Amino acid sequence: MWQRVPIDALIDLVTEVFTAHDLPWSRARMAAEALCHGDLTGTPESGVAELTRLHLPMLVNGLVRPRAEPLMIADRGAAALIDYRRAPGLWAVGDAMDRAVSRAGRYGVGLMSVRGVGPFGRAGHHAARALPHTMIGLVMAAGGERGTAANPLGMAAPAGAYPEFVLDMDTLADVDSSAVAGFALLVEIFAGVLSGVGDHDHDTGLMVMAIAPTTLRSADGFYKAASALFGSLLGWEGGNPVRYPGWREAQYLEQCQALGVPLNEPVHRELEDLAKALRLAPLQGR
Repeated sequence: MWQRVPIDALIDLVTEVFTAHDLPWSRARMAAEALCHGDLTGTPESGVAELTRLHLPMLVNGLVRPRAEPLMIADRGAAALIDYRRAPGLWAVGDAMDRAVSRAGRYGVGLMSVRGVGPFGRAGHHAARALPHTMIGLVMAAGGERGTAANPLGMAAPAGAYPEFVLDMDTLADVDSSAVAGFALLVEIFAGVLSGVGDHDHDTGLMVMAIAPTTLRSADGFYKAASALFGSLLGWEGGNPVRYPGWREAQYLEQCQALGVPLNEPVHRELEDLAKALRLAPLQGR
């Protein structure tokens, strides 16, 4: 059985849960948006269902530090290496992308090599933080806690007149076996070796990059080229429309905006119990 709840109500509740666990509000909000991404794009198994399974236990046990301040290890203008010192990954990876976007605005490209983050949700969500700036976002990760995605990769790009391209994959799970080794090593080099992650079982290394296409060509030229590329994919093949990553997710989000976010009964009940335990307003009635 599924129940629908308003998007804002869901994100507000998760934000309040994180603030109750000592995250500053701005971090809690970013973390809530990152965690709810799965529920808003049709992959609920990576959404709020992981709140009590993964994220809260790590906060309670001290494995993630809610107020950890990032340490800049090296800064070379367009590129930098940052240790987030076990900050919540749901916030930290988004923060790293925001920093990359800022640098891309100055240099055309911004690359943040990152280590010391907790579980961060879906790589595609963090890559998509570049989209409002008409930039391309790329996130690769190596290492991490047991039970989290293996070598996730996320990429987001403006698609001109069409829904934005958002690729979100776990390389060891989604790539054909003949290509696994090479593709996984690619991610390991960019995300693990570059960031200097030493303990893959308890730390995550990432490469977070933003590219500003309009520093290389005109905005109009890029828009037309992107529209032509993604428009060419929307033909018909065997009676079925051809869609690219990001298209169905955009449609699913529209449904959530209109009808509410579907939550299965156990997850809905878990959130209501959590709200009651923390003396927060319940989902129903927000």
